[in-house]
Parts: sequence; C-alpha cells; structure tokens
Amino acid sequence: MSNDRRLQLRLPVEICVQQYLADGTYLGLTRDLSERGLYLTAPRLRDDQALLGAPLQLEFALPGTGETVWARGHVRYENMDGTLKGLGISLTEMAQTHAQSLRAYLETIRKARLHNMLLRIQKPQQFSTGRLPGVILPS
Repeated sequence: MSNDRRLQLRLPVEICVQQYLADGTYLGLTRDLSERGLYLTAPRLRDDQALLGAPLQLEFALPGTGETVWARGHVRYENMDGTLKGLGISLTEMAQTHAQSLRAYLETIRKARLHNMLLRIQKPQQFSTGRLPGVILPS
C-alpha cells in the first residue's frame, strides 16, 4: 500500500524554482508538478536543517508562456540523497491568475504528451519507414 497522499497526478517537468525560506533564498529544480504540488530537488547546504512542515514561498517561470507563478506552500516530504535534498511541497496559496496559468500550462503538457503517445500507438510503421504523419509525397 502506498503512502502517496497526492490528490492529483504530477507530470514530469523540469523547471527552475526560487525558494524563499526564513533564512534565505535558494534555487532548485522540479522533478514533477501538478496544480497542487511539486517535487523539488536542491543542493544540500552545510548547515542543512529539516524542513518538514516548514512554510516557504516559491517563484517559477512556466516555460514557453512568459508567465511567472508565485505560490506559498508547505514541505510535506523530505528526502536526503547524497549531495541533494528532495522536497515534496504542497501548494497552499497562489493568486487566481497564477493558478489559471499553471492549470493551462499543465493542460498543454498533458495534451502534447497524449498526442505524441497516440501517434506512436496508431501509426508506428510511419516512423519506421521515415514517413511523417500528414505528409503526402509526390508520385
């Protein structure tokens, strides 16, 4: 049985995230993202303290959109792996416009991945013959 308490499926997405904590500002990279949370990987610090339950503020740009999202969250999961720290973060507050931008971005990613998967399933022979879908070659 899984300990996963997520309410939504997270999509694998790598985005640089600025984290604002009580003691400073740190840069991290997402591993996955949903409308309600993300997993963030960041270098461990020398005086690495436990962050489980800690509030933090995040800032990240949505690739290809020109949109920047500001959100508040809480650390729900923490993992140490060598020189890296992994944080499972629940997003608790963000402006409505930022939430809409994040939702639209994730929907675009979902649709693009589904489209690519369907192309591979429906017409695998087109890719093996070098032909592209929708391209008609002259006779």
